Amino acid sequence: MANNTQENPLSPWWRHAVILVMIFGFSVLSILTVQTYTNAPPIPQKVVGEAGNVLFSKQNIDAGQEVFLKYALMEHGTLWGHGAYLGPDYTADYLHREAEIARSFLAQKKIRPALRQPLP
Repeated sequence: MANNTQENPLSPWWRHAVILVMIFGFSVLSILTVQTYTNAPPIPQKVVGEAGNVLFSKQNIDAGQEVFLKYALMEHGTLWGHGAYLGPDYTADYLHREAEIARSFLAQKKIRPALRQPLP
């Protein structure tokens, strides 16, 4: 009997437990997947403003989703914080562009008075 425990240290029920856990886990994942797709919000064919003009359409939404998927922004801003490494930093880009506009504006403001002065 001592040789039997040496050769087979695990209980024969461990396979059953692993199979049950896998069946339960994949069942829960399957149910959640079905629920996610059946309860997804509807996408309108078009959104019309108060004046009657079309603000955006389903094609615009689909194109935006394609960009979202192309750059893998699903992880952008995730709970764990690593998503910011995957997507572009729009805040830094905006601040950089704003600084360039302000620099250009201030440079034009300083150059204009100098151009109006008569040459010596």
